[in-house]
Amino acid sequence: MHDYLILIDKINQKFEQFKLIVLKETKEVEELENFHLTPQQEVIMFYIIRNEPVIANDIANHFDISKSAVSQVISKLDEMKMIVRQENSINRRETLISLGNKGQEFRELLKKIDDILVEKYYSKVSLNELKNVLDTLDKIVGTNNNKGS
Repeated sequence: MHDYLILIDKINQKFEQFKLIVLKETKEVEELENFHLTPQQEVIMFYIIRNEPVIANDIANHFDISKSAVSQVISKLDEMKMIVRQENSINRRETLISLGNKGQEFRELLKKIDDILVEKYYSKVSLNELKNVLDTLDKIVGTNNNKGS
């Protein structure tokens, strides 16, 4: 167990160093603050960006949170013009959630940041090394997802 704690501390330090590099060298990251999103709103926006259009049930199920909590976040994001809601023409009881004007700006800024990070950092290591990082993170996240099983 002690060896795990030592290694995890080193991993955390590297994540912190990387975050500092990104903050220092990528001015676009500062622009993210202009959207004034809470961490929960930000994570839900990431989900919507990757899966739009979505319904509130999709979000609640994905994050294992109540529909009421999702409704509160969605209302605030709608108010901020980050998302738009429209009735689902196939199932009128559902409301489809897509990116609003501000949400599209947020997505474009994230893409710009990703492009910069790929060019400056990620492209300096092999795709196989990056795949190994992803595989490791998948195993860690999978451990959490299997708790309920």
